[in-house]
Amino acid sequence: MTKNKYKVVFDANILYCDEENCLNKVFNSNIGDVFNFLKSNKVTDLCLCAPQLVIDERISHRLLMIESQYESFNRVLRNLKVFGHINVKEKNFNRNKYKKILNKNVSLIIKKYKIKIIPTAKIEQELIIKRALDKVAPFYGQGKGDRGFKDTLIWLSLLKDAKNNKKYNYILVTDDKTGFTPEVCENEFKKYSTSTFLIKRSISDLKEFVDEKFNLELEYKKLYQEIEQEVLALKGTITTKVGGFLNSERARPDYLTPVLSVHSYVSGNKDNNNFDFYSLEINNISQVDNNGFNIDANLKVINRDSNDQQNLWGYNIAPVYVHSRNEDKIMKYKISIEYNRNMNSIDIISVAKDSLYSPYLENEYIK
Repeated sequence: MTKNKYKVVFDANILYCDEENCLNKVFNSNIGDVFNFLKSNKVTDLCLCAPQLVIDERISHRLLMIESQYESFNRVLRNLKVFGHINVKEKNFNRNKYKKILNKNVSLIIKKYKIKIIPTAKIEQELIIKRALDKVAPFYGQGKGDRGFKDTLIWLSLLKDAKNNKKYNYILVTDDKTGFTPEVCENEFKKYSTSTFLIKRSISDLKEFVDEKFNLELEYKKLYQEIEQEVLALKGTITTKVGGFLNSERARPDYLTPVLSVHSYVSGNKDNNNFDFYSLEINNISQVDNNGFNIDANLKVINRDSNDQQNLWGYNIAPVYVHSRNEDKIMKYKISIEYNRNMNSIDIISVAKDSLYSPYLENEYIK
């Protein structure tokens, strides 16, 4: 049976943060980015994980940066003292104080983003030495010394976690292409688990995998968001064309329904401005060809009271809603339009008044 649950394990290089203006930050924004991405797309089968050694490494790095700031401050202070007495004392770096603060901040991040910790495995010294001598990944460094000690501990901790959690597949997110090579890591992973192991080199690579694996169709979602914004920008044109469509349909001899006259977007005559745009709500977008889209939407218009009770063709019309003079009513139409992206043009396919909608119920009056 295919397993769909994944543990996403972040390497230190993916969480690296060196912002000097925010020294209390241990991680960069990648964890929050992935968490919000999964949440917004309702993906629940991925668990975010951080090896304990990665957390310890990040805290240690931040402490070194804080200590460096103290050293810089004291050095500048000593340099300035050549000009005479300065009423500022040199500061001592309290490592335990800042370590406590950083650990607290890490705990808040772990809780906020529901991060699971992968404990550092207890590895026999002989195994570490043998892997270093044999240059077993992530150890490497021919002619450069033995590099990859911390990565090896992270990797062996991941393998132990996989051995104890066989219901999960594993994704290691790392940009270390020298220490973590997919083929070597996948072969060793198989000795510990029958699950799937993958390496992703960046957060964007991880998102692409999630998109494909869980059928999120992010490209289509992004495209449809762009289309929606483009169509909303054409609201005035849509309003005018819907009004023209209604008048055209009702001008037929066999059409007996009362007519709305439209002047505001055609003639610009404010004296006859009795059909204005109010809101446009897009319900569905479907692509019909490369740059053509059918769109279903709800269009609300303001039907302004007018002394002119004749339409463009000269016969009398009855008001759709009975209301007092000088009182505006909002009317809702269900419309279907065709949008040509190349031409940035709109064609009206159908228009139907929403018989269930009442401006009275929503108390939508504009005077």
